[in-house]
Amino acid sequence: MEGKNRWRSVALTVLLISSPWLLVQGWILVGAPTPNHTSMPDCPDRTMNCAFLSSSGTVRMDAGLTTVVEANVSEVWDAWVSWSEENGLRDVLDEVGEGGERFSHRVAITPFWRFPDDVVVQFEPVGENTAITLYSASRLGGSDLGVNPARLENLHTALVAVQAAT
Repeated sequence: MEGKNRWRSVALTVLLISSPWLLVQGWILVGAPTPNHTSMPDCPDRTMNCAFLSSSGTVRMDAGLTTVVEANVSEVWDAWVSWSEENGLRDVLDEVGEGGERFSHRVAITPFWRFPDDVVVQFEPVGENTAITLYSASRLGGSDLGVNPARLENLHTALVAVQAAT
């Protein structure tokens, strides 16, 4: 009987300690369903939880970053796939258009609290080069603490490294 009470005490303690985490997971499950991105989304005005980089403009990104990679779209796509696997992104949608353009929506999950962030990329062939459009946004909260711009800078570095290798 003594062992049974000790097990119950340990189980209740673990449940009590983990209850904030469990509540957050329930909130995420209900409040942050996976959006159906089939085209490039926009960052809202005055956002603090979204980043965007394209030839048409930037949101919370260095406007001096190149949006054309001097490599073909297949090489840039392979770099994206490798980068997303290395960073543990989950596949949601990958599409290849008739003109060779590539579109992908994947999800990054923060390690402890498991907040989902959407990462969307679009690659379009421009002759022998590739025009890139990058988007990363947190689904919940008012601020990402700089995670999304840092994520896109890291991705951008990986994509641009392809041109140095070719």
